[in-house]
Amino acid sequence: MPRSTRATKKKPSLNEEWVDRLIHRAVIAAILFDPKVAEILLEIPDAALGRMFKNHLCQVMGTATVYGIDLPALREEEETLRKRVKRASKGTPEPLPEANQANAERYPLVLQGEVLRKLDFCKAAGITEKKLDNYVASNRMFSVHFGPEPYYPAFFLSPMIYRDNIAKVIRRLGAIDSWSIFDFFTTPSESLDGATPLQRLSAEDVKPVVKEAASFAEQYARLFP
Repeated sequence: MPRSTRATKKKPSLNEEWVDRLIHRAVIAAILFDPKVAEILLEIPDAALGRMFKNHLCQVMGTATVYGIDLPALREEEETLRKRVKRASKGTPEPLPEANQANAERYPLVLQGEVLRKLDFCKAAGITEKKLDNYVASNRMFSVHFGPEPYYPAFFLSPMIYRDNIAKVIRRLGAIDSWSIFDFFTTPSESLDGATPLQRLSAEDVKPVVKEAASFAEQYARLFP
């Protein structure tokens, strides 16, 4: 006697259920935004639609970093589920090697999408890896590292900030540790009225940030001559 469909159907894993729930919410939001959107999205090939979704996800993470939005706090009600999914998901990044435990406290930035692997960043930005390397070499952008692998701050993808303005600040900071550069951009400053440099740059208030970068570089040079 053949088994029933219910008996033979594979039960979704915890990760599949979690992802399906998130995608379902995204679809509802899209349709509420524009009831005709379903017809348009259904005409887009699956691979292209998935890539578009991921690219915009990276851009939103960049904008969240600019405004200092604490995304983990916003999803506090689902924190327990998130931790279970992280353990169960095969796609979760591997733990840092023992040699790189100095950056272990920063690893949540990877899990939260605030820093991106090179391939993901290039696809989201629509640039080649060679062009990204040129941006870094010319101090228009910077990367941070976990061991030998470079990661790139998602805030570079935010449409709220002109990349040339970020470049002015990076060049003013000079040759300091890349994680210190990341901290400079994302940490509130009293001299900027409690805003982060990214927030001031998003308001096109560039000069005070450049001035603060110069001060930061001088302090860094005194601490690490």
